[in-house]
Amino acid sequence: MLSLEKYKIVKDPIHGYIRIYEHELPLIDSFAFQRLRRIKQLSVADFVYPGAVHTRFSHSIGVAHVMEVMVREVLRKHKIRQEDLERYIIIMRLLGLLHDIGHGPYSHLFEDVVLVPRGITHEHIGAEIVLKTPEVAEAVEKIVTEYGYKLNEVSEALRSSSELEWPFKEVIQDVGTERAFFYLLKGVFSADIIDYLLRDSYFTGAGYGSHIDWERIAYYLKIHGNTLVVDYRALDALEQLMLARMYMFSTVYYHKTVRAVSKFLGDIIALIDKKKLIDFDEAVKDPNKYVELDDYSLVFNNNVTVLKEVKDFLARKIPYKLVLEYRLPVSDAKLPIDIITRGKELIELLLEVELKDRGLDVVRGYSFFIDTPKLPLNPMLSENEIMVISESGSITKRNVLEFTWFSMPKAALMLRLYIRRELKDKTPIIREAFNSLFPQGETRSFY
Repeated sequence: MLSLEKYKIVKDPIHGYIRIYEHELPLIDSFAFQRLRRIKQLSVADFVYPGAVHTRFSHSIGVAHVMEVMVREVLRKHKIRQEDLERYIIIMRLLGLLHDIGHGPYSHLFEDVVLVPRGITHEHIGAEIVLKTPEVAEAVEKIVTEYGYKLNEVSEALRSSSELEWPFKEVIQDVGTERAFFYLLKGVFSADIIDYLLRDSYFTGAGYGSHIDWERIAYYLKIHGNTLVVDYRALDALEQLMLARMYMFSTVYYHKTVRAVSKFLGDIIALIDKKKLIDFDEAVKDPNKYVELDDYSLVFNNNVTVLKEVKDFLARKIPYKLVLEYRLPVSDAKLPIDIITRGKELIELLLEVELKDRGLDVVRGYSFFIDTPKLPLNPMLSENEIMVISESGSITKRNVLEFTWFSMPKAALMLRLYIRRELKDKTPIIREAFNSLFPQGETRSFY
């Protein structure tokens, strides 16, 4: 059997010393995993926060570390056999290491522009990399077969979007089933979310996630049937984590300039795709080709560097400027539903017509664009519910919206209007035209 007694240590700025177990080294040393060193965790956020150049590589190792702590704490209180404890640590650390292996250049930006229009996600790509890239497949299979698991089960776990799709279902003694571990990888308080909040907060300097008491959450987690339940004594720490996410989205992930840069680079990626300067179709179909893509291969490809847009991007000449912003609090039910129903594409169409009626020669999506970033309470899933053990010992289901901090007037959805800089002298006309699309009083500018 594999051993947790043989390991190397690496020094991490977030977690201190992290163990890398001997059996994990073939996976970590594979080309597909080392490629994550060349994919920035926060895509283009370093255009605003120069320190935000940390990578999917360091994040993935951090997730494996957090995962081990959480598995140990969850199973410690259930007093399961030592060999079972080690088995679950090994399997869940493996999934923590692999959870982002399918990300493309510039992470979620590439996913939005290239993968999603093709009906796939980075989880689907990651699942294919596990199955079809020889180095990764061999390393993973050698680990999981030690415990009677199969390679395709690891692949299914990575692409699973619900506990029902989770391939590991065996009973864990008399406390529940392996399905509960799904929530450690993709739940509201997953190892992934914990590490990226800590790491992104540190490297941007934002500070919001620096003091999340995530170990308290781990300490008070228990398995209950097919899910995890959190003790009421950890709710303050959980609220702290949720608040940190909200502030990080508002100030970092959805920073006005970060979104402008993202739009510009997204247009460049779409142009590369349209002109076939890089064959993304081939890469998506063949995981061995896909793992050759990274941040550097995208913008420094010989076919791509000739584009004026790429030269402007590398010189940080961003053509878009924010001219109007509305922040919509969670408690304001009317406007978010209205905006979501109409959709930003429809708003852009209406605004294009309105601006042309006012004599401006504009093209939606180029001359201007609408951005409607919305905070996902759980970015991995549509469900936002957790199970809570009350002081009396009863277990109740609670939606994260029920937490007291959500009664605060914090923004969860934003509506932004960007224009190209050459149109900045037309800003008053454009703002007036935009505001005319909404009945008086439906929006309130925070810009």
